[in-house]
Amino acid sequence: MCKKISQLLPAGVAWFLLVGSTAFFYALLAPRLMQDDMWGIRAYFVIGIDVVLFLLVVSNLVMAMCLDPGIHPIATLSEEQNGGDEFRSPLYKNVVINGISVRMKWCVTCKFYRPPRASHCSVCNRCIDNFDHHCPWVHNCVGWRNYRYFFFFLVFLSLHMVYVGTTCIVYLLQNAKMAGETMDPPFLCSVALLILTIVLCIPVIGLTIFHVILVVRGRSTNEQVTGKFQSGFNPFTRGWYHNCFFTLCHSQSPSFVNYSSSRYTKKAEQRQKRTLKVLVTDETSVLYVPDGEGKEGGHIRLKQMRGGDSDSVGTALSLGKSMKEEKSVTANGSTCNLYEEKNTSVGAYEASLAEAMAGSSLSAGSPSSERIALLNNGDRRGKPLAFSDAMRIHDELSSPTRAVNL
Repeated sequence: MCKKISQLLPAGVAWFLLVGSTAFFYALLAPRLMQDDMWGIRAYFVIGIDVVLFLLVVSNLVMAMCLDPGIHPIATLSEEQNGGDEFRSPLYKNVVINGISVRMKWCVTCKFYRPPRASHCSVCNRCIDNFDHHCPWVHNCVGWRNYRYFFFFLVFLSLHMVYVGTTCIVYLLQNAKMAGETMDPPFLCSVALLILTIVLCIPVIGLTIFHVILVVRGRSTNEQVTGKFQSGFNPFTRGWYHNCFFTLCHSQSPSFVNYSSSRYTKKAEQRQKRTLKVLVTDETSVLYVPDGEGKEGGHIRLKQMRGGDSDSVGTALSLGKSMKEEKSVTANGSTCNLYEEKNTSVGAYEASLAEAMAGSSLSAGSPSSERIALLNNGDRRGKPLAFSDAMRIHDELSSPTRAVNL
């Protein structure tokens, strides 16, 4: 919760300064300008221009905040390299752009090779196409799809601040020598707005000039800060004119997220069908039970029973048909056929155990017979005989122990 509030705080401050200062200008200073004879009809013209600038600032800020910057969705399982093993995937792949080899880096989080100029945002935890930077003031990443709105937001905000500051300076110069005007609310509002615009104009106009240079040179903030093209030629430049036109006037590209949502649904349905198919056709599980026909010299012979065999003991156990203890089987996984099941018939198990005990010289009160009776009576809940239990019965019934080939 605190992290979300801290992320929203810069954007809230930006909106408060923008809307609050403009509201004071229109509520206090603009009416006085329209009433002043020195301004006359020019006051309406001046205020109308500032209204247009303010609307352009707000609209571009909203678009930069709400528009998808070009988020690349996380790759599905079929798109992962080497079965999703990032340790076996090469860290880089090279592509040639305008005769220059450009590296595409493997993203461990998103499970794919990032396209050229794309980068992973640590705040959004997504790969952004043509990543510029993550701006906390707009509470969004700045990428290929919303960069021009962010750029125009800076340009119009700089013009709006300069325009309001200039208007305040002209009003102060005209009314500074008039008696009683220095303590009026319009005069104090103009002083406060002038100080605020001077303080904020320095970083805002500086950032605007910086992005103008980047657009002309065909670079992004991330590329400029990391120094990717300091030692060589920029393969993405088209010349200053085409760089400006391509960056600021290009047609809006579709969102990767909307395109991939239907693909994710289809992939999930296909994985579910494959899982159900494995649940029905899996016959790899094996169950070991005592084989009454394979008794030799007092030794018990264990018989393998396939999990898909209808005659095996606990077939429902291996296939996981119990609704209360359902086991999911994947294409590359396995299932244990010895977990407890409440609805399994143990008649075959009891018959095999009784036949194995027949003919033995166990007394009614011996420890061995008591243990076997305990196993026989205590497993009526439906738990099949585990392999280790079968071996212990084998040791109790036979002496000395001899190995029997299955």
